Amino acid sequence: MDKNIDRRVRRTKAQLKQAFIKLMEIKSYDQITVTDIVNQADYNRATFYRHYNFKEELAEEIISDRTRELIETFKYPYKRKTLIHMNTLSHSDIIIFDYIMENKDFYKLWEKFKTIPGFEESFLYSIAKFFKKDIILLTPNDSNLDNNLYTSFYANGILGLIMDWIKNGLEPDPAYMAKQLVKILNYYPAESFIGNRETRIFP
Repeated sequence: MDKNIDRRVRRTKAQLKQAFIKLMEIKSYDQITVTDIVNQADYNRATFYRHYNFKEELAEEIISDRTRELIETFKYPYKRKTLIHMNTLSHSDIIIFDYIMENKDFYKLWEKFKTIPGFEESFLYSIAKFFKKDIILLTPNDSNLDNNLYTSFYANGILGLIMDWIKNGLEPDPAYMAKQLVKILNYYPAESFIGNRETRIFP
């Protein structure tokens, strides 16, 4: 595809998504129509249907975009090194709260987006799956400790903290939340890395 055409497609889709989010501020999901979306974005219906078959497709893509971006923020501390000692983690390594604040137009509508069938389940499942598949926690040398359950506990604890913060209107501020998350993680320090358990050589 020609780069200029590709750029136009991305710009058009971004504007349609932003229009949909704006409409969610004032209407329920069920009330929003394709006509509402194109009027808000200042396009015509033909433009909408060149990119999406129906509004549900647009909503699914918005959710998919946000999920993918959120997972990338979890990966941020691992960009410099694959193995991280949790007790050396700095609050500056935690960018997820800043990311959510930067995209607050979406996250502040969490309760309204929950009315989209399967939204919250799909969103949380994708993130939990990332934790369980790509983040491997190296547990202390305890043969009686189930690593899968330990990872599940970690993942759901972090997700629960983030979800509560979103539902509380993104208060307190992101810097405070990042510092508190680091403190919480340091109570039970472990090591973790992104990778495949089969290819990792454990010390």
